[in-house]
Amino acid sequence: MEEFLRPATYVLGVVLLGVLVRAVCDRVGILGRIGRPLFRVLSDLVVWAVLPAVVFFSIARYSLNQILGFGNAFLVAFVGMGACFLLAHAVSHYRRYDRATTVALVLNAAFMNVTHLGLSVVFAVMGPDKLGPASLYAMGIGIPNLVFGVLLASSVSKAHVTFGSLVETVVTFPAAFALIVAMLFVGFAAPVPQGILEFFDIQLTKPFFFLMLLVVGYQMRLVRPKRYGKLLTEIGFIRFVISPLVTLLLVIALGLSLRYDLTPLPSLIQSAMPPAVFNVILASHYKLDVRLYSAALFYGTLVSLFLVMPVISLIFF
Repeated sequence: MEEFLRPATYVLGVVLLGVLVRAVCDRVGILGRIGRPLFRVLSDLVVWAVLPAVVFFSIARYSLNQILGFGNAFLVAFVGMGACFLLAHAVSHYRRYDRATTVALVLNAAFMNVTHLGLSVVFAVMGPDKLGPASLYAMGIGIPNLVFGVLLASSVSKAHVTFGSLVETVVTFPAAFALIVAMLFVGFAAPVPQGILEFFDIQLTKPFFFLMLLVVGYQMRLVRPKRYGKLLTEIGFIRFVISPLVTLLLVIALGLSLRYDLTPLPSLIQSAMPPAVFNVILASHYKLDVRLYSAALFYGTLVSLFLVMPVISLIFF
């Protein structure tokens, strides 16, 4: 437990630093005029350089046989996400929620923060060796999050989205493109030189994950949970109970060993992450209730790191 709580405390500390910076920028005019453009650049840097580099080096270091050995991480992610997606729709139908509330429930319950936060937690707790399956799992969530996120959010605001624009969004998404390039390296048996891998592992991983976590915190807004209590409870139940449970059942059904196979533990950690940062970005872009999405992200992060993760650590590590 102590081995888990130490990196979890570090992760939360960096996230809270980002929250604090956001709060100061929102309240102090001169600092906001400096900080907001700076963090826009930083967010773009993370999306276009940091995250693709993490995905590329996490995959390109392996052989094709090794990738096939933990390629089921993508399947586990997709099936688990699908189960949460359908359950969130069922809950919404039972509760008779309007379209905007349904979309908020589905996006935040089905799509979790597997990139910025999930990869960081896997790295902090398990080291770089488990980033391969964690990256495949992240793409199994991230790509559907792009597609269904845009479709659902745009349906609330009545914005027009074409099939071509959706395909372009997925193919040009930097992390997805990095995965494609990494798989080409693997497929053609063109390994990345060991010296470059060692430089990335030793010199770049920690600063990169620090930036990713800082951006996560900056995207959050401190919101009183009482206003959204019922919806946050439903999101939390699906996110932190159903999602890990479905993942564990899939691992068992596939005959994987929690101790010896690469896929199960990174997938279990990823499955219990809070709602995705991308959902907040979607809410802002399509004029949805940003405070609701921010509350789901902020309180979900606290629950994930200091309740769900310690329980998983106590049982499975």
